[in-house]
Amino acid sequence: MRKNRLVVGTALLSSALVTAQACGEADTTMFGATVASGAGGSGGALAGSSSEAGVGGGLVVGCDPACPDGEFCSSSSTCLPNGTCAADDDCDEGLTCDLDKKLCVPGGGCGSQEVTIEPIAPNLLVVLDRSCSMKQGVGGGKSRWQVAVGALTAMMTTFNGKVRFGITLFPDKVNLDCGQDAIPFPPAPGNEAAIAALLTNSKNLNDPLYPSGPCVTNIDTGVQQAQSEPALKDPDRKSYVMLITDGAQSSGCTLAGGDAGTTKIIGDLFAAGVKTFVVGFGGQGIDKAAMNGFANAGGTPVNNGDVDYYDAADAASLDKALNDIANATLGCSFKLDKPVDDATKLYVFFDNDPKGVPQDATKTEGWAYDPATGSVTFFGSFCESLKTATVKDVDIVYGCNSPSPN
Repeated sequence: MRKNRLVVGTALLSSALVTAQACGEADTTMFGATVASGAGGSGGALAGSSSEAGVGGGLVVGCDPACPDGEFCSSSSTCLPNGTCAADDDCDEGLTCDLDKKLCVPGGGCGSQEVTIEPIAPNLLVVLDRSCSMKQGVGGGKSRWQVAVGALTAMMTTFNGKVRFGITLFPDKVNLDCGQDAIPFPPAPGNEAAIAALLTNSKNLNDPLYPSGPCVTNIDTGVQQAQSEPALKDPDRKSYVMLITDGAQSSGCTLAGGDAGTTKIIGDLFAAGVKTFVVGFGGQGIDKAAMNGFANAGGTPVNNGDVDYYDAADAASLDKALNDIANATLGCSFKLDKPVDDATKLYVFFDNDPKGVPQDATKTEGWAYDPATGSVTFFGSFCESLKTATVKDVDIVYGCNSPSPN
């Protein structure tokens, strides 16, 4: 019944254990001292008691001779180092002695139940332009295609396991009339290596996906393909689309309505809860007005002067744009492996701060529990603290309004 820590990484959390305690948190006043029932603590005698108190926990009979500094008298009337225990009676109410570690841990009057929580990784489908213009240089002796492949591979390495990546490329080699076939990699866990291999191979002049044709830019059918992807309709996680293009819609490609069709499709995705990030990369022929419309329809305008999309002119700015976007997709939702009966008995603490994180039904500044998915989601500054790794330890406790001890 040991206490487990949930360690928060850069903008993300790895799978961990937290202790869910199943007792009340009523306060009891005795002899002028307030004792938190079931909250656990470091121990100590009640006022007026003649028994000696041990730092390890509960009340004891006494030791003769008295214990030296740095030790306390255990329930067995032997001296033990402060902070340790040899039996449950050495611990405060709500704690039991872990005999392997000789430490007091949650249990006893509070009971103890370990539940696993996992971060809910978002879906991110990359819709990548592989039109012929991607062969043009972008500085440093590299083509736009080489730089884009490098940036995407680096992003997936950075966010490996934290985002469920997928990718499709337009135009594809199956439909030569500006249409699109099946998505090569729908968003799913563990796609990083396979997508990286596909992209790396595509830098070879003889590879089918090298941007040597068809020489069209069919943005509309590219996002239409994304709209039809079932993975983006997953009710248990957030889903996003990232559109990367270096040019404007080809005038001869209107199967999905051209620019107007693209704007509508992206707007429909947004209405369904799927935001679209729009990246313009190193292209002199980019239609700024159309791209601004896409970004606004997708709910992700960056508001950089008269440019509402991510404007990446070179390798460095593309790297930054992709990493900013991937980081923005990271959520603050964590799934409990077991649902709770009463969300009012859930308590959340950051870095053992006893004031806790407030439960907030408005979902603006605090946390909320979703019984349908059995997940806890953080909002506002609390979410940002998790993303930026400002918070290092998270306790989610059921029943007792107190953080678990270290």
